[in-house]
Amino acid sequence: MLYEELMFDSSLLLRFTIFRYLNQSSMQIFPVSQLSDEMGLNYQQTVIELNEIDAELKEIYPEHETIMMRAGKINLENLSASLDEYRYHLLKQAVPFQFILYFLNEEEPTIEKFCDKYYVSRSTVSRKIDRLKRYLKTFNLRFTYTEAGMSGDERLIRIALFNILWLGTRGLAFPLDVDEELVDKSVETFKSYFPLSRTYFGVHELRMFAGISIMRINKQHFAKYDTRYNFLMKNNPYYDFTSLGELLDVPMTTRQLKGESSFIYFLAHYAPFYTVRDDNSLKQTLHDFEAYPNPVNSFVTEFRRFAKKTLFPDKPEVMDDPLIIGNLLNITFAYYVFRQPFPNIMSMVLEHKEHQSQGEHVLEQNIMNFMHTAGENTDYQFVRSLRVLLGKSFKHLLMPCFNQFPYAEDLKVGIAMEHNAMFVLELYRFLDDLRFVEAEPYDASLKDGYDLIISSSMLLKKEKPNLPIHVLEHNYSEKDLIPLYLMLREIYAKKNQANLKA
Repeated sequence: MLYEELMFDSSLLLRFTIFRYLNQSSMQIFPVSQLSDEMGLNYQQTVIELNEIDAELKEIYPEHETIMMRAGKINLENLSASLDEYRYHLLKQAVPFQFILYFLNEEEPTIEKFCDKYYVSRSTVSRKIDRLKRYLKTFNLRFTYTEAGMSGDERLIRIALFNILWLGTRGLAFPLDVDEELVDKSVETFKSYFPLSRTYFGVHELRMFAGISIMRINKQHFAKYDTRYNFLMKNNPYYDFTSLGELLDVPMTTRQLKGESSFIYFLAHYAPFYTVRDDNSLKQTLHDFEAYPNPVNSFVTEFRRFAKKTLFPDKPEVMDDPLIIGNLLNITFAYYVFRQPFPNIMSMVLEHKEHQSQGEHVLEQNIMNFMHTAGENTDYQFVRSLRVLLGKSFKHLLMPCFNQFPYAEDLKVGIAMEHNAMFVLELYRFLDDLRFVEAEPYDASLKDGYDLIISSSMLLKKEKPNLPIHVLEHNYSEKDLIPLYLMLREIYAKKNQANLKA
């Protein structure tokens, strides 16, 4: 389920959906009637929601000028807040977001105190956090109420809290009541372990993770050491197990310090972070996973051997790319450690695709066949219950490298325009640059042979209304080719959907 669907009630979600739709429009003036039709709302309800959005924009920016115009029009140039700013404004009104910040920031949080603070009943809280509660349950995490908070594996709790707070703030705000100077010192101390630290947003992400961890430690919620880390961290001088104790003013036993320190290093390996080949942390990862025999490296090596023969027979060097290897190791290590689903940002921001391309289907099926066979190997038993999750993660990582064109059929496009080079040469050049399009002068005798016909006149549309026709004015510009490109991509995707029933 997408992030906003988890966090917003129906009223907040509707306003967010309307604002996002308007925010993505390229128009300057937008008719209210068109918005109501496309949102499936009646006209009066649409006006009410727009006035509510207008008032909220005024709260965000007092100098905001109204988006409402006369004659049922909306002035999109006056959308004074970004999508991230508006989302965060709504989140501060959303019970799930309020509840999470409350139990993180409050000294002695209880559900009764929360209800008093936000003027809500316990039944309202229960109803409005239900979707988030069901989502967290898939990771064996639960909300607690006597002491307001969360229960379950502390590592998963922190990852879930980070995902929720980061996606809500996107670096625009730091809503944690914690010593930010200590947060910055923590990031500075451990940043060399994280490839994230080399990027602008990565530093902000590390600050959020550090803030959450410090707050949880302050409340005596500790992450435990996991023996599955041993082959990577035990007797490895690269990992420093003393600095955290010197940094934090919280008494910790040797075991607690070891657990917390190890969790920091695990975080550096729990996601496919690597995007730059010349990265010391990537080089260290490749070295450390090779240094001692372990099922993670063995499994990735076995998969790479398979992929070179089956997935990339024409370019096996793809599977020797340090970026691919490092990210495969991180993905596998996380599943090797947790042995269950764990919170994932991508699943909260990318809509589930109902249809795959034929190429994507071929890639996934080949990977799943490998996973099924590997899961029967006693050396890789950790894969057995995670085949689908691990397989899909591998597929998403490798998809940009996989050549889908042998499994796809190009679009056939007919050009029905005046036979004048001034009109058509630029269009042909544009279409020739698209690897998936074959363009030629329109031949009326082909009847149903074209996926799309591009014409400069409505004449053909009137004569043959059932033909797929896109009208392009003679004086088209590059800007006019953008919607044409999007249309071609959509047609191409539909034409090459995998026939899963076959």
